[in-house]
Amino acid sequence: MSDAKKIRSDVVRDSISTFGTNAVISVLSLVQIFIQMRWIDPTVKGDNTSFTNWGSGFLTILSLSITSSVVYFVARYTMKNTRAALAKITGGVFALILVVSTTVLILLRNQSLFQFQKMPINFLAAIVVNALLCLVLNVFVGVLRGENKFKSYNIINLVQKIVMIVLVIYIACRPSTTVWIWGTNAIAAIAIVMADYGMRRWNGRKPQPAPEDDHPVEAGNMVAYSLKSHVSNVLTYINTYLGSYIVQGLYDNTKLGVYGVALTAGQQLCILPNAVSQVIMSRLAAMNTDSDRRRLTLTFSKTVTYLTVVSAPILYWACRLLIPWIFPKYAGSLGPLPYLICGYVFISFATVLNNSIAAYGRPELNIIPTVLGVATNCVSVFLLAPLGMNGIAIATALSLAVQGITSIVIFCVYSHTPVYRLFVFTKEEFAMLKGVFKK
Repeated sequence: MSDAKKIRSDVVRDSISTFGTNAVISVLSLVQIFIQMRWIDPTVKGDNTSFTNWGSGFLTILSLSITSSVVYFVARYTMKNTRAALAKITGGVFALILVVSTTVLILLRNQSLFQFQKMPINFLAAIVVNALLCLVLNVFVGVLRGENKFKSYNIINLVQKIVMIVLVIYIACRPSTTVWIWGTNAIAAIAIVMADYGMRRWNGRKPQPAPEDDHPVEAGNMVAYSLKSHVSNVLTYINTYLGSYIVQGLYDNTKLGVYGVALTAGQQLCILPNAVSQVIMSRLAAMNTDSDRRRLTLTFSKTVTYLTVVSAPILYWACRLLIPWIFPKYAGSLGPLPYLICGYVFISFATVLNNSIAAYGRPELNIIPTVLGVATNCVSVFLLAPLGMNGIAIATALSLAVQGITSIVIFCVYSHTPVYRLFVFTKEEFAMLKGVFKK
């Protein structure tokens, strides 16, 4: 088998495996959502949503996006040449998150805007711990992705979800914000131990870098790459979750819990794009020719796009049917849901393309669509917030649409690819997909 065919075969195998795992996780997430919406009070769920939003917010903003750097450098230079620089960077970012997040939460403790003055000190401490644990976990699973250990990666994600459902069942029986948030942190710690074992374990020969790449990686080079990715990652986070923070600020945690259901439902459309982009980036980074990168990107990008477009109306009507019947307390989430679903359809276009651009070594190009998306979001939310949660959702959808369309334009210009190639399959691509389904 030629190298190109082997790479495509490996990508297909790992993509299907990762998508299958993510699909199972999605079903389990629906079970989790059912439990939360059926038996957990919206206020308790809103408290947990606040905990998750702030923890992930600190992680996203302060982590310098080192995970993207980890995947790229481990895939290209291997772990043996990356280990020293990675340890140094992770230690520095760990200290940064600890100091800054603690300081910010202490300052917000006396403010009424986000209702932190009502929260016990252990709630704020849990947010900081969550950000730190997630940092370490993201670095470890980034190594697994860079080394193409998707079996371990998928097992970790699946175990996390299963244990989380057990925790949610307990919370449904004995509601407690404290148990929920600290239990979430304990699950992250368990995942770190599993990831550490996966990094150390090898069934075959360890990968060897190309001769020109067989040298120790400088920490400065990793930081430079991370910073190029960081701006776009932070802006993408802001673009996605700005509406949640505004809902929390304008209303309360109960409304936040309702809005969070709509946001979570819409994000289910990202399962396949995320699975493919996670698998594809390490392979693209290891390729030496742009033509091979472009061919692989186009095949999987258009496949993801069509499947996402087909899934969108199915998801909407399923939610419209089930939520009022089974989860009447959260019926308000149906208002913002269709707008958020439309936004996630557009962003699915960009997911694979952005990872492809990053694998070319040019993650800074992803800054442009995210800047335009955030600008659109800020202007739109200012104009539409008076319409309530629906207006906030429309603003988010518009910004995601702008971000997705701009990503398409940038990829096509940078890779010299006609736009129609992102939507029209070639005979070679049809043959490859046919071979996949035959297997």
